[in-house]
Amino acid sequence: IIEIGAVKVENGEITERFSTFVNPQVPIPFHIEKLTSINDSMVMDADPIEVVLPQFLEFVGDAILVAHNANFDVSFIKENAKRQGIPVDFTYVDTVGIARALLTGQSKYTLDAVAKTLGISLENHHRAVDDAECTAHIFVKFIEMLKERHIETLNDLNSLGATSVDTVKKLPTHHAIILA
Repeated sequence: IIEIGAVKVENGEITERFSTFVNPQVPIPFHIEKLTSINDSMVMDADPIEVVLPQFLEFVGDAILVAHNANFDVSFIKENAKRQGIPVDFTYVDTVGIARALLTGQSKYTLDAVAKTLGISLENHHRAVDDAECTAHIFVKFIEMLKERHIETLNDLNSLGATSVDTVKKLPTHHAIILA
């Protein structure tokens, strides 16, 4: 983790922001620097994850986390919490799954592709707080779209995804090679 960014949303509006660099205490790989535009000099004076994670968890409190490809992001938080002996049990929502259910015509469900489809600005892609803010706007728009379809519970949403052949076709695929 080299940066943590989050926004709080209340009643469809962003009310607070959390944004900080994290000193990973190892050099940032070139491909990560290329992707994020974050380099070693930017994180050199930042606090390590042992200091930042408790601050982030305090910011989160008992809020429900919303992320695009949530398993990926939450796995880093969980693993670092585990290393620090901090018990965490998040409730989280993944906007990728909702996008697959609502935007059945999409060919890609990346954050930038979904944002573009919904007309939401995404500046500084792969910077934590900017991605978080974009995800928040996507989620708010998805809530509106779900209300229009009279979808008010997770069971209703799961039913929507289950009934769409296109959604099933676009699920992540896995393969296995079996030699006998």
